[in-house]
Amino acid sequence: MTDQRELLGFDGLGLSELIRSGDVTADEILDATIARVDALDGTINAVVDRAFDRARGLISGVQGDAPFAGIPTFVKDLIDVEGLRRSEGSRLQMGNVSASSADYVVQMERAGLVIAGKTNTPEFASLPVTDNEVFGKTLNPWNLEYSSGGSSGGSAAAVAAGYTPIVHGTDGGGSNRIPASACGVFGMKGSRGRQASGELDGSHPVFKTHHAISRTVRDSAALFAMTQIQQGGTYPRADTVVGPSTRRFRVAVSQTDILARDPEPAAATALDESVTLLLEMGHEVVEIAAPVDGEQFYTAYRNLFLSRTVGMIAMIEAQAGAPIEQTGLLTLNTIGLMRQSDELASDALETAEAYLQMLCADTAEFFQQFDVWLSLTHPHDAIAADEFDPSGAFDGHKSERFLSNAAIANMSGSPSMSVPLYFDAPTGVPIGSMFTAAPGADALLYDLAFALEEARPWAKRWAPHSAMHLRPGTQSG
Repeated sequence: MTDQRELLGFDGLGLSELIRSGDVTADEILDATIARVDALDGTINAVVDRAFDRARGLISGVQGDAPFAGIPTFVKDLIDVEGLRRSEGSRLQMGNVSASSADYVVQMERAGLVIAGKTNTPEFASLPVTDNEVFGKTLNPWNLEYSSGGSSGGSAAAVAAGYTPIVHGTDGGGSNRIPASACGVFGMKGSRGRQASGELDGSHPVFKTHHAISRTVRDSAALFAMTQIQQGGTYPRADTVVGPSTRRFRVAVSQTDILARDPEPAAATALDESVTLLLEMGHEVVEIAAPVDGEQFYTAYRNLFLSRTVGMIAMIEAQAGAPIEQTGLLTLNTIGLMRQSDELASDALETAEAYLQMLCADTAEFFQQFDVWLSLTHPHDAIAADEFDPSGAFDGHKSERFLSNAAIANMSGSPSMSVPLYFDAPTGVPIGSMFTAAPGADALLYDLAFALEEARPWAKRWAPHSAMHLRPGTQSG
């Protein structure tokens, strides 16, 4: 089997079964991925570093019984892979080649995935779109006038375009879920501390949880199981979820977001249709106001986030011997963000950490009343490709409006997912529904995700600018 369109009908686990049965070779699947990137990425701009020779060399060493044996994938340019550049979308980091791989990458490779390159991200993952001065913007395969979202927009676009069925992403404020929503694919953020660390120091930062964006729920669930901390993690190791359960959930739904904004028309329809589907499936749905005060939340979120960058401008200027604006090493957007960190009140970090503890306690109480919280990832129908300019001034409040509800799960440590249930927006850009559960309740979300996928299958829906719509011999998206 070498017909590329036929191969697109399989997810990662399905392709691995084809390899084991001898119907196709891992090299042929890699060839298909390379051809798709060559044909489409000049337009979409999802892949910023190609490591196809590396991938080819690793195929022979993959264990044949690994669940994703021989399946090519990409990782977001925000994680260390031995021998590959980690630029984080910044000129400052263009010479940064990783000497070793993070444990999460090691676990991905043990699962049989073959890393074939890196995907685009905004500079230091600082925007809800994927655009930077080094590599440019990543466009949405459903409509090139719109963004793929951020900050894992390169990864989501790569999946939506059909380069490969599953790609790594990180989520620090919705960074897996916002792009998954925009690109009509499945995006999962696991509970903080549940999976292998994606940092070389073994840490689990509040603002970076590693997992995947995928076409199918089962690919995501299988990789989730393979990348869990085996012993000594925050939560006991959970069994792999392989399908929906018969359990019916008590679901809270919020029509407005935590900043008290009503959704735009198509987004409102997407949420209404999700509620209707849940009711049809027999779940209990209770409408509530958003359970978090957005202004209070984002003050703490901002202070906690900015505290990581205190003193960085002074350090760079000392090394460069020039004002930061003259070095060209950082965009004006990032410089503006970092300058805000130097203006933090002396007690900003202490106050933010106190809020974090309160939020975690409130979250635990909330999920004693409800199994799942349903909302939109953000209240907008779509994000225009030029909505944010990395060369312009930093606008933190604007970013927060687009992060909307998504960042709550990062602060509380909850698992949260964007599920592609609505595809009929006037823009052509899909709109995902976001489901969040109590910290540690990742399996519950996967149970629900499998059931939603079964009720409203989405994997065979293909974006106009995807491999499914390429004509034989096409070299441009």
